[in-house]
Amino acid sequence: MLPSAQKTGIIVIHRLPRTPKTRWFRILGKEGVQRRAIEEVTELPQGHPYRQSTLELLGNLKVTLESQANIQPEDRDLIMQLSPLYLEKIQAAKQEGKQEGKQEDRQEIALRMLRKNMPLETIAELTELNTEQLQALQSQL
Repeated sequence: MLPSAQKTGIIVIHRLPRTPKTRWFRILGKEGVQRRAIEEVTELPQGHPYRQSTLELLGNLKVTLESQANIQPEDRDLIMQLSPLYLEKIQAAKQEGKQEGKQEDRQEIALRMLRKNMPLETIAELTELNTEQLQALQSQL
């Protein structure tokens, strides 16, 4: 028995209501409760502030579970459920990298054109960079 000053309690995860505030606890649950909580995460819109960080944490959980020597059957099920989310995270990172690469390529091309004193309007049209971006690049020369 714990002293009353420690204010302890027991949370029965499978009895928690299905709300965003209880999602993290329910992700820690087992079987159907956990599966439904993870599905709720996948249903969050792409721009939702918690979606990306939650996917990253669930991806880390997947990697941690996979690194165990003796994987329990319920952990195998969880790994299978987390695999599509992990792939989604990887695809998003690749896409972001491609976009950053394209932006860097455009900037490099614009810098070459600026060195040749081409008109800003022409460079903007060819590289799809705006005037402010071109002026910032011009200041680097």
